[in-house]
Amino acid sequence: MNDFVPPAVLARAFEPADATWLHPAQRRRDLAEASRSVADVLVIGAGVTGAGAALDAVARGLSVVLVEAGDIATGTSSRSGKTFHGGLRYLEQLNFKLVAHAIEERDLMVKVLCPHIARPESFLYPLTRAWWERPYVAAGVLLYDLFGLKGGAVPRQRHFGRAALKRHVPSIDAQRVVGGVQFHDALMDDARHTLAVVRTAAGRGAKVITRAPMVEFIKDGERVAGVVVQDTLTGERHRLAARAVISATGIWADDIQQRAGANSFRVQPAKGVHILLRPEALQSDTGILARATDSVIIARRWYGYWLVGTTDTPWHGDKSQPVAEAADVDYLLDNLNAYLERKVGRADVLGTFAGLRPLLKSVGTTDSTSALLRDHAVIDGPPGLTTVVGGKYTTYRRMAADAVDAAVRPLGVGTPSSTASLPLVGAGDWAAVRDSAGDLARHFGMGIGDAGRLLQRHGDRVRDLRALARARPALRATLPGAAHYLVAELVHAVVAEGAHTLTDVMTRRTHLSIELADGGLALAPFVAGCIAPYLGWSSDDIRRQLAAYRELIAAERAALGPGVAVPPAASPAAAPATLAAAL
Repeated sequence: MNDFVPPAVLARAFEPADATWLHPAQRRRDLAEASRSVADVLVIGAGVTGAGAALDAVARGLSVVLVEAGDIATGTSSRSGKTFHGGLRYLEQLNFKLVAHAIEERDLMVKVLCPHIARPESFLYPLTRAWWERPYVAAGVLLYDLFGLKGGAVPRQRHFGRAALKRHVPSIDAQRVVGGVQFHDALMDDARHTLAVVRTAAGRGAKVITRAPMVEFIKDGERVAGVVVQDTLTGERHRLAARAVISATGIWADDIQQRAGANSFRVQPAKGVHILLRPEALQSDTGILARATDSVIIARRWYGYWLVGTTDTPWHGDKSQPVAEAADVDYLLDNLNAYLERKVGRADVLGTFAGLRPLLKSVGTTDSTSALLRDHAVIDGPPGLTTVVGGKYTTYRRMAADAVDAAVRPLGVGTPSSTASLPLVGAGDWAAVRDSAGDLARHFGMGIGDAGRLLQRHGDRVRDLRALARARPALRATLPGAAHYLVAELVHAVVAEGAHTLTDVMTRRTHLSIELADGGLALAPFVAGCIAPYLGWSSDDIRRQLAAYRELIAAERAALGPGVAVPPAASPAAAPATLAAAL
């Protein structure tokens, strides 16, 4: 497979204003430059914490290299609950500091950093017990609200009796639920948010190299002085020197530290499973957060669907491919149905995904992952290597700042973090485009609701989609069977957003893999046909990409049972001949 990209399409990628564009030519250039220089900071791992560390460091004026074994947000950072939240349940653990910090970060996302991606959303805590439960829950939510007074990004709590609650949540079982307390957090798209963090870092000069796993550390005596990576696209190895190395490798953090010559902590992966339900599965104008068997169950409205999670169980399998199991799906459905009059079943499930949380574990600690705290830790050692691990998605920016502080302290760098006031890609001119859904709908021939979601995905960078469509009018079309996406988004994914495979596009640049009942298998040949010219794929390359994607969907949907098994391999027309010629 070569990495040819038509120069006319990528011309804008080489202009200074478009330094945020990620594509094969950029990757090749960054890898070459990083191989012949010494970076101030090299970050391993392009999940949200590693992306945040790269942005934090480059914003301090440091030279930065970000390396990733796979795709941006390929692991836990694309498999979260997709919510910026304070963690209401952590109040019961008396972890007030974590909640306060998380709420402050949530409000920063909504108001400053990524208002196109993060939007306030209501959640309802259903009351099922005697008179004492309402004041108990209300006191906790009041504290939650007080932590958010400074930011003022979301509304305050509201209370409902049984009748009012039934009007707002027709699906609720009014025989069991006697009322409710409503609070707010913020919904978001984790994969696209992490991508925005990486692109913002690239725009400030960070070198971004994906598909390049670290194979060994470079040592200067006992000190870590960089890494050796293997380019999975060419098979070649490259030495990348750095004055400081940060490991933001999540569930692999203890393995990476051991390879550097230290062994000071252990990571217990905790599996969290989510399911995506059809829009009509629940009748409610608010999300639901309720007590589950051993934690909480959360159903949130997400891009027109219902996202339900999560499980919290130890994982001892393949860390690179966690999958939902039948018991996970049953757990989520059973706990949600405990509060519903109209029950939800497997026929309502469109897709599933599983992620692994990297929880710090000491010897003798309980095996119950729900009992482990979500605070993060920054760990020094061996010299030259700083590890950041634990924490929660919402507090990624603080985690990143703490890691960079520790990593550059021995270098004598005293510049403080500035990312609290640094809007991400898509947010800089958000005020000018946020009310443009009607114009976009007319321009692209899509529904106004779909145009609104297009804005949420791209923010002010919808202008780039319009520019691509002007250059190639065929890109203005919507996807067959998925009219909430544009063909232009597929091309944009590989010429500006760093996607290298069909799976990258189907699962992280879009969410077709969980939004379509067949996992996007019928649409996959069309998508592959659209992006193939921009990645230089041969017909054999396309077949391999389709086979790999089908294998992924089969694994992720196995938990849903034979009633909704993966259909036989489809062979619909790829990009129609007229469209293919125009691409």
